[in-house]
Amino acid sequence: MSFLSPASPQVASGGRSKIALKPGHSMMDWVRFKSKLIPDRPRRITLSELAKHNRIGDMWTSIHGAVYDISAYVDYHPGGVDELMKGAGIDSTELFNQIHKWVNFQSMLKECLVGYLVSEVKMKPCTKATSLTVPMAVTIPEVCFSWDTYQSERIFTLIVYARVPFSNKIRQSHFYGFMGNSETKVVVCCNDKQYQVLLRHYQPCAKVEVRHYNLKFELCLFKEEEKLWPSEGEHQENSKTTSTSVTLLPFTATVSDIRKLNHDCSLITFSYNGEFMANPPLGSHVYVHLLNKPVDKKPYTVFSVPDMRSFQLMVKRYPDSTYSAYLADLTPGDSICLSGFDGHFDMDQLRACPEIVMLGAGTGITPFIRILGRLKKSSHFSSHHCTLLYYNKTKADRVWMEELERDDVEGGCKIDVRHVLSQEQGEWEGLRGRLSPTHFQDKVEDALFLVCGPIAFIEEAGNILKDNAVPSKRIFEFTG
Repeated sequence: MSFLSPASPQVASGGRSKIALKPGHSMMDWVRFKSKLIPDRPRRITLSELAKHNRIGDMWTSIHGAVYDISAYVDYHPGGVDELMKGAGIDSTELFNQIHKWVNFQSMLKECLVGYLVSEVKMKPCTKATSLTVPMAVTIPEVCFSWDTYQSERIFTLIVYARVPFSNKIRQSHFYGFMGNSETKVVVCCNDKQYQVLLRHYQPCAKVEVRHYNLKFELCLFKEEEKLWPSEGEHQENSKTTSTSVTLLPFTATVSDIRKLNHDCSLITFSYNGEFMANPPLGSHVYVHLLNKPVDKKPYTVFSVPDMRSFQLMVKRYPDSTYSAYLADLTPGDSICLSGFDGHFDMDQLRACPEIVMLGAGTGITPFIRILGRLKKSSHFSSHHCTLLYYNKTKADRVWMEELERDDVEGGCKIDVRHVLSQEQGEWEGLRGRLSPTHFQDKVEDALFLVCGPIAFIEEAGNILKDNAVPSKRIFEFTG
């Protein structure tokens, strides 16, 4: 990362010269050093507050709306202190983009994040004879997207930035769409906003690569012929537009693997066909379409995402369900029609509740698997406690047992798994019966409840929680 200005001798001379850094201050040394930093929770930063941190030892800068404390980075900066000081205490986005806009600063400075730039608080003139002024209500602007490009003779790169001001509901961005050699049709999502890119490339590409960071999406077009393009190509109608309506893109996928979990439940891995790629967010669902009824669709919660070209569904065969029978009868090599993705789960809401209770019945644990994985590994939840109440008829109906019982917390949330069986005839020392408030009575006052399972189970859980005075803001139901 560098803030070298175009007029700098280091740039004007035809290349970027580097200063001699102290021993132990290489980029790899910085990576090791910053891994030990413990960032505070991001907060709102005004330009006037940012301007106060403009000296060595107390140096902040802002890039694309994010504010970083780069005081510790000074000795690791290959361009030297003087060049880095040009961005001290200011919004250095333009200066940064002039020289190094392709640098992944989010990853390089992730542990140095202080917060996000917001507008100054405006004061309403006082109408009464008093020395006090009354602050106006400040409306935090919503997510906004920006578009940028850069190229070399070999690669043309398109970038979509999601700028998120400080909010109690900052979510990670995700994307899905078709990234082909001749055309791009992609939707980038952040919070409840979507930004779509509909582009015919200037020339067909040899290959396409996608790089996705939290608030930055990069599409790298590798050119067949090494020369500069006059533009990225031709944008179709509604390209580079933002909307709040959910865009469901139709696509097809092929069954690549089936893993039997128990007598009536399987884990099916689907590989996207053709040019489709995606990274569905936590708690999202995809819609399955029947071949003979393409208009009809049923949502299924995504179980896992091995990579950007595949996803997994946990499927249970129900006696009277056309969709479950359709999916359960699939074999490797079969293709199905789908559309996606949708879902509004916000991982950040878990931070505000140190006590979390998950109520899952049967395959209703599907969204909890990815969430538990995040809770276990993130230090943000090291002081949290999560209880998973897993409801089934018998011991044979349970799935994912080995993984659920594994004690592999990596500095994150403590997990307590409790099994509840309603029809077990053999020996069982655990809880018995159906869903009951006695199973979580000690947690109703302050816990956040996540609920997933058959419709009847979700409705029953909602009624019980309501009867026990749990407010709706502390209940999240996965209905996909």
